[in-house]
Amino acid sequence: MTHKPRKRNKSPDASPVISVARELRMLRRDLKEVGRQYLQRIEGELAEVLNAVNNLGEIENVPSSKIRDLRDMTILLRGLQIKAEKGRRKDLKKIDSIVGELRLFLDRW
Repeated sequence: MTHKPRKRNKSPDASPVISVARELRMLRRDLKEVGRQYLQRIEGELAEVLNAVNNLGEIENVPSSKIRDLRDMTILLRGLQIKAEKGRRKDLKKIDSIVGELRLFLDRW
């Protein structure tokens, strides 16, 4: 009994190399989009906090409760320790967390 050679399927999905390469390109594209959206969201929230702080006006007119909040915000910001040059996920999480905490101050204002 002789074996007949199998016919090769010429569709793009027939090759796992082609399939994986295509999926990796799509993942890379998605990563860029997710990253762009994520940064845009955090930057927008950070801009809101900055605008609120800038809109407080003259320090003499700022209520003492907000001055305490400003001191707490300063302590929070100065305590942030990241290594931006390493591009680590945990540093992004720290920034995201701090921005979230800063927004909580605004919610009380």
